[in-house]
Amino acid sequence: MTSLPALESALQSKESLDQLLSTLFEHSPILSDTLIPQLLERITAADQKPQSHVEIIDLAADQLRLWPLLSQAAFIDSHPRIGEVTGLSALSAKEQASKATPPAVLARLAHLNALYEQRYTGLKYVVFVNGRSRAEIVPLIEETLGIGPAEEGHEAEPALETVVPLEVEDAEWQRELKRAVEDVVLIAKARLKALGEQ
Repeated sequence: MTSLPALESALQSKESLDQLLSTLFEHSPILSDTLIPQLLERITAADQKPQSHVEIIDLAADQLRLWPLLSQAAFIDSHPRIGEVTGLSALSAKEQASKATPPAVLARLAHLNALYEQRYTGLKYVVFVNGRSRAEIVPLIEETLGIGPAEEGHEAEPALETVVPLEVEDAEWQRELKRAVEDVVLIAKARLKALGEQ
């Protein structure tokens, strides 16, 4: 089982805070090189230190929301795509694969991920799975993309070239980023709870 650094250690040590947040949010260069130093600076300057791991997550989320949009997108990018089966952290594998996934669902998810990334340039679809199967996530991505379900044998429809890309300046792109950031925070809190911490 994954263990987390003690609260006191995470508040004082860059390495411990990095280990904590890499476990809860997924490791990434932007987490280690940008978020961790910013959090340590805020923790050091604060009159009231975080009193729990949840408060550290909340502080990280507050800091993340202050970042430029493309930096927030880079942070989101550390999470695996829904439906990936290799290269997952232990916690991501557990969250995504609680039930066996039929090949047709995996094929549909791969296509939906490609459509999403074509539509929302620079974003990756991240959602708080919350115990749902991969098959239960498919309609969520379809709804986000404004498309209906695929018929059996047509998992690769609609065609990728039919998708009109949105850029960071588009309000819809920004709403989708905000949703993804909030879901990443929910994922971190759920992981904390699953590890028996609060």
